[in-house]
Amino acid sequence: MFGASRLVIRRRLRGFTLIELLVVIAIIAILIGLLLPAVQKVREAAARMSCQNNLKQMGIAAHSYHDANGFFPPALVNSGRWNCGSSCPQSLSWFRNDPQWYVYNHSGFIFLLPYIEQDSLFRMYDFTVPGSLSSPYGIPFPPTAGLLNSSHPNAIVQSQKLKVFTCPSDREPEVVIAGAPGDFYHRPNTARSNYLFSAGWRTDYNGPNDWMNAAASGIFGHNTRTRMTEITDGTSNTIAIGESIQRKEGTSTSFGPYWGSGTHTATIGYTPGSDPRFNINAPWSSTCTPMGPRCVYAWVFSSFHPGGANFVFADGSVRFLRDSINYSTFYALNTRGGGEVVNVD
Repeated sequence: MFGASRLVIRRRLRGFTLIELLVVIAIIAILIGLLLPAVQKVREAAARMSCQNNLKQMGIAAHSYHDANGFFPPALVNSGRWNCGSSCPQSLSWFRNDPQWYVYNHSGFIFLLPYIEQDSLFRMYDFTVPGSLSSPYGIPFPPTAGLLNSSHPNAIVQSQKLKVFTCPSDREPEVVIAGAPGDFYHRPNTARSNYLFSAGWRTDYNGPNDWMNAAASGIFGHNTRTRMTEITDGTSNTIAIGESIQRKEGTSTSFGPYWGSGTHTATIGYTPGSDPRFNINAPWSSTCTPMGPRCVYAWVFSSFHPGGANFVFADGSVRFLRDSINYSTFYALNTRGGGEVVNVD
């Protein structure tokens, strides 16, 4: 009989050795190293698609505005950086019923609001009050300028960070204190954005009359009322709106874009002839590299998408242009009537 004895079976619990643990950790690290670039690529592909959708909406909005008014909206209304002294022609003002030329600094993106499902913001905005008190040369503001402060409806509208004006690939920049009334960068509570109107060889320094030269001018500009028939280079060969990064390391933190304010460098994309410093993603100084910080200057089309940036053309098509594009070709795409023959992949 076995009643007096018991069979005891002991099982030895065996743990991982140090070498086995290190091997497992190494395998996990390799898997993470393989998966992370793939995840980043998927994330960037989604961000790029979202950015293209933003531009598509803006392109449709610009066409809708043209259908309703017979012309495209301006990029900027009554710029305070046009140094016309005491002889600013009232005939060139956006507001023909004002007794003289006044600085208003309204952003062209305000005109698109009703066509991008932001009609309530558009109705809040008061076009009789300036959008920015930027007038470094002392050109007068309208009598309503004293109403503009951080609680004014215009400032409230400008403070909204709208998804349609923001590319998810960009990096949120540091908060920049607005300039003082009268200087270059005054803006009340203004949100940054990621897009600029194509203005060709023009900036917010240029007067409205400069855009009469179609060979050097883009579709959008200072007080412009460009009609579809005036895009003689063809709508499929002419850029309307393009990307521009918010964070510009190595240059002024005050530079735009700012979608809601017509302050300095806020709304206009600049492509002067024979100056490749204004090519897509071009670094402003020799200390910057295209693969490093984006040290692009003001008015430059740029993005954090690898290898280029997105643009919507005047025909409503959205295309990704490589930053290796020949600058003469890129310049030609930003003019509405230069007569160039342009081939873009």
